[in-house]
Amino acid sequence: MILQNKKILVFAAHQDDETIGCGASIKKWSDLGNEVHVCFVTDGATGKEQGKEFGDIVSTRMQEAKKAADILGVSEISSLSIECQKVSNRKTNFHKVIKVIREVKPDIVITHNKVCKHRDHKRTSEIVEESCWKAQENILEELGETHRVQDLWTFEILDPHPNPDIVVDVTETYDTKIKAMDVYFSQHGILDGIYSYMDGLSKVRGYSIGVKRGEAFTRIGRMPIKL
Repeated sequence: MILQNKKILVFAAHQDDETIGCGASIKKWSDLGNEVHVCFVTDGATGKEQGKEFGDIVSTRMQEAKKAADILGVSEISSLSIECQKVSNRKTNFHKVIKVIREVKPDIVITHNKVCKHRDHKRTSEIVEESCWKAQENILEELGETHRVQDLWTFEILDPHPNPDIVVDVTETYDTKIKAMDVYFSQHGILDGIYSYMDGLSKVRGYSIGVKRGEAFTRIGRMPIKL
Protein backbone atom coordinates (compact mmCIF):
# COMPACT_ATOMS: atom_id res chain seq x y z
CA MET A 1 0.00 0.00 0.00
CA ILE A 2 1.49 3.32 -1.10
CA LEU A 3 0.01 6.39 0.56
CA GLN A 4 0.15 9.61 -1.42
CA ASN A 5 -1.52 13.00 -0.97
CA LYS A 6 -3.07 11.92 2.31
CA LYS A 7 -3.35 13.72 5.63
CA ILE A 8 -2.26 11.43 8.47
CA LEU A 9 -2.78 12.11 12.18
CA VAL A 10 -0.77 10.11 14.73
CA PHE A 11 -1.90 10.11 18.37
CA ALA A 12 1.00 9.07 20.62
CA ALA A 13 0.68 8.74 24.37
CA HIS A 14 4.22 9.96 25.05
CA GLN A 15 6.96 11.89 23.32
CA ASP A 16 8.94 9.11 21.56
CA ASP A 17 6.08 6.63 21.05
CA GLU A 18 5.49 7.97 17.54
CA THR A 19 9.12 7.27 16.62
CA ILE A 20 9.29 3.82 18.22
CA GLY A 21 5.93 2.76 16.79
CA CYS A 22 6.02 4.17 13.28
CA GLY A 23 8.91 6.61 12.84
CA ALA A 24 10.27 5.01 9.68
CA SER A 25 6.79 4.93 8.14
CA ILE A 26 6.23 8.59 9.01
CA LYS A 27 9.45 9.47 7.18
CA LYS A 28 8.45 7.38 4.16
CA TRP A 29 4.98 8.94 4.05
CA SER A 30 6.28 12.50 4.37
CA ASP A 31 8.81 11.83 1.59
CA LEU A 32 5.92 10.68 -0.64
CA GLY A 33 4.14 14.00 -0.16
CA ASN A 34 1.73 13.08 2.61
CA GLU A 35 1.02 15.56 5.41
CA VAL A 36 1.73 13.99 8.79
CA HIS A 37 0.61 15.49 12.09
CA VAL A 38 1.53 14.12 15.53
CA CYS A 39 -0.50 14.83 18.67
CA PHE A 40 0.92 13.76 22.03
CA VAL A 41 -1.75 12.81 24.53
CA THR A 42 0.20 13.21 27.79
CA ASP A 43 2.68 15.74 29.12
CA GLY A 44 5.33 13.03 29.55
CA ALA A 45 6.09 14.24 33.08
CA THR A 46 6.85 10.84 34.62
CA GLY A 47 9.39 9.89 31.95
CA LYS A 48 12.37 10.84 34.08
CA GLU A 49 15.31 8.58 34.84
CA GLN A 50 16.09 8.19 38.54
CA GLY A 51 19.21 10.07 39.59
CA LYS A 52 19.34 12.21 36.44
CA GLU A 53 18.40 15.87 36.12
CA PHE A 54 16.97 17.25 32.88
CA GLY A 55 15.42 20.43 34.24
CA ASP A 56 11.77 20.78 33.26
CA ILE A 57 11.17 17.28 31.89
CA VAL A 58 7.89 18.29 30.20
CA SER A 59 9.58 21.09 28.28
CA THR A 60 12.62 18.91 27.54
CA ARG A 61 10.53 16.10 26.05
CA MET A 62 8.56 18.47 23.83
CA GLN A 63 11.80 20.03 22.60
CA GLU A 64 13.10 16.56 21.82
CA ALA A 65 9.82 15.74 20.07
CA LYS A 66 10.16 18.83 17.86
CA LYS A 67 13.67 17.78 16.83
CA ALA A 68 12.47 14.24 16.06
CA ALA A 69 9.54 15.62 14.08
CA ASP A 70 11.86 17.76 11.95
CA ILE A 71 14.00 14.70 11.19
CA LEU A 72 10.97 12.61 10.21
CA GLY A 73 9.31 15.33 8.14
CA VAL A 74 6.29 15.81 10.41
CA SER A 75 4.23 18.86 9.44
CA GLU A 76 3.05 19.77 12.94
CA ILE A 77 3.15 18.50 16.51
CA SER A 78 0.81 19.32 19.38
CA SER A 79 0.04 18.07 22.89
CA LEU A 80 -3.15 17.53 24.87
CA SER A 81 -1.02 17.75 28.06
CA ILE A 82 -3.01 15.16 30.01
CA GLU A 83 -1.12 14.14 33.14
CA CYS A 84 1.21 11.24 32.41
CA GLN A 85 -0.02 7.81 33.63
CA LYS A 86 -3.44 9.31 34.31
CA VAL A 87 -5.08 9.01 30.90
CA SER A 88 -8.70 8.06 31.54
CA ASN A 89 -11.98 7.66 29.67
CA ARG A 90 -13.27 11.00 30.91
CA LYS A 91 -15.54 13.13 28.76
CA THR A 92 -13.05 15.99 28.74
CA ASN A 93 -10.37 13.75 27.23
CA PHE A 94 -12.70 12.54 24.49
CA HIS A 95 -13.56 16.13 23.69
CA LYS A 96 -9.88 17.07 23.40
CA VAL A 97 -9.26 14.27 20.90
CA ILE A 98 -12.41 14.99 18.89
CA LYS A 99 -11.40 18.66 18.64
CA VAL A 100 -7.98 17.75 17.22
CA ILE A 101 -9.52 15.36 14.68
CA ARG A 102 -11.97 18.01 13.52
CA GLU A 103 -9.24 20.64 13.29
CA VAL A 104 -6.68 18.53 11.40
CA LYS A 105 -9.28 16.65 9.30
CA PRO A 106 -7.10 13.58 8.63
CA ASP A 107 -7.78 10.85 6.09
CA ILE A 108 -6.07 8.28 8.33
CA VAL A 109 -5.65 8.24 12.12
CA ILE A 110 -2.94 6.07 13.68
CA THR A 111 -2.50 5.31 17.37
CA HIS A 112 -1.52 2.65 19.92
CA ASN A 113 -2.47 -0.99 20.03
CA LYS A 114 -5.11 -1.27 22.74
CA VAL A 115 -3.80 -4.60 24.05
CA CYS A 116 -0.55 -2.87 25.05
CA LYS A 117 0.44 -3.35 28.70
CA HIS A 118 1.12 0.36 29.33
CA ARG A 119 -1.98 2.01 30.79
CA ASP A 120 -1.50 5.27 28.88
CA HIS A 121 -1.08 3.41 25.59
CA LYS A 122 -4.18 1.31 26.18
CA ARG A 123 -6.38 4.24 27.23
CA THR A 124 -5.12 6.39 24.38
CA SER A 125 -6.12 3.70 21.89
CA GLU A 126 -9.59 3.38 23.39
CA ILE A 127 -10.21 7.12 23.45
CA VAL A 128 -8.95 7.69 19.92
CA GLU A 129 -11.01 4.84 18.47
CA GLU A 130 -14.26 6.13 19.94
CA SER A 131 -13.39 9.75 19.11
CA CYS A 132 -12.95 8.87 15.43
CA TRP A 133 -16.58 7.77 15.37
CA LYS A 134 -17.82 10.71 17.44
CA ALA A 135 -15.98 13.24 15.27
CA GLN A 136 -18.26 12.46 12.32
CA GLU A 137 -21.51 12.75 14.25
CA ASN A 138 -23.55 15.91 14.12
CA ILE A 139 -23.00 16.69 17.80
CA LEU A 140 -20.69 18.83 19.95
CA GLU A 141 -20.61 21.72 17.48
CA GLU A 142 -18.43 23.70 19.88
CA LEU A 143 -15.59 21.28 19.02
CA GLY A 144 -15.62 22.21 15.34
CA GLU A 145 -17.08 21.05 12.05
CA THR A 146 -17.75 17.32 11.79
CA HIS A 147 -15.17 15.16 10.04
CA ARG A 148 -15.20 11.55 8.85
CA VAL A 149 -11.93 9.64 9.24
CA GLN A 150 -11.43 7.19 6.36
CA ASP A 151 -9.33 4.65 8.23
CA LEU A 152 -7.94 3.92 11.71
CA TRP A 153 -4.68 2.00 12.27
CA THR A 154 -2.68 0.96 15.32
CA PHE A 155 1.09 0.64 15.55
CA GLU A 156 2.99 -1.73 17.86
CA ILE A 157 5.43 -0.98 20.68
CA LEU A 158 5.46 -3.25 23.75
CA ASP A 159 3.04 -5.86 22.44
CA PRO A 160 3.51 -6.85 18.78
CA HIS A 161 0.41 -7.41 16.65
CA PRO A 162 -0.32 -11.16 16.37
CA ASN A 163 -1.66 -10.79 12.82
CA PRO A 164 -0.98 -7.33 11.35
CA ASP A 165 -3.07 -6.15 8.39
CA ILE A 166 -0.39 -3.87 6.95
CA VAL A 167 3.40 -4.00 6.87
CA VAL A 168 5.18 -0.96 5.44
CA ASP A 169 8.54 -1.48 3.73
CA VAL A 170 10.81 0.91 5.65
CA THR A 171 14.14 -0.43 4.43
CA GLU A 172 15.13 2.98 3.06
CA THR A 173 13.95 5.06 6.03
CA TYR A 174 14.84 2.93 9.06
CA ASP A 175 18.16 4.73 9.59
CA THR A 176 16.28 8.03 9.78
CA LYS A 177 14.04 6.55 12.46
CA ILE A 178 17.16 5.79 14.51
CA LYS A 179 18.39 9.37 14.06
CA ALA A 180 15.03 10.61 15.37
CA MET A 181 15.22 8.21 18.31
CA ASP A 182 18.69 9.49 19.15
CA VAL A 183 17.37 12.99 19.94
CA TYR A 184 15.21 11.62 22.79
CA PHE A 185 18.24 11.84 25.03
CA SER A 186 16.19 12.17 28.23
CA GLN A 187 14.70 8.73 27.62
CA HIS A 188 17.84 6.75 26.82
CA GLY A 189 18.40 5.60 30.40
CA ILE A 190 14.78 4.50 30.75
CA LEU A 191 14.39 2.66 27.47
CA ASP A 192 17.13 0.12 28.05
CA GLY A 193 17.27 -2.27 25.12
CA ILE A 194 14.81 -0.36 22.92
CA TYR A 195 17.25 -0.09 20.02
CA SER A 196 17.81 -3.86 19.96
CA TYR A 197 14.06 -4.41 20.24
CA MET A 198 13.28 -2.08 17.33
CA ASP A 199 16.05 -3.64 15.26
CA GLY A 200 14.76 -7.17 15.77
CA LEU A 201 11.10 -6.32 15.28
CA SER A 202 11.75 -4.37 12.08
CA LYS A 203 13.67 -7.34 10.65
CA VAL A 204 10.87 -9.76 11.53
CA ARG A 205 8.28 -7.50 9.93
CA GLY A 206 10.46 -6.96 6.90
CA TYR A 207 10.99 -10.70 6.49
CA SER A 208 7.23 -11.23 6.43
CA ILE A 209 6.96 -9.18 3.21
CA GLY A 210 10.31 -10.09 1.67
CA VAL A 211 12.29 -6.92 2.48
CA LYS A 212 14.97 -5.96 5.02
CA ARG A 213 12.89 -3.75 7.35
CA GLY A 214 9.20 -3.28 8.05
CA GLU A 215 6.74 -1.61 10.42
CA ALA A 216 3.42 -3.31 11.11
CA PHE A 217 -0.08 -1.94 11.64
CA THR A 218 -3.50 -3.33 12.40
CA ARG A 219 -6.70 -1.70 11.21
CA ILE A 220 -9.29 -1.26 13.96
CA GLY A 221 -12.85 -0.02 14.01
CA ARG A 222 -12.82 -0.26 10.24
CA MET A 223 -14.78 2.55 8.65
CA PRO A 224 -17.31 1.58 5.94
CA ILE A 225 -16.14 2.38 2.42
CA LYS A 226 -18.19 5.20 0.92
CA LEU A 227 -18.95 4.62 -2.78
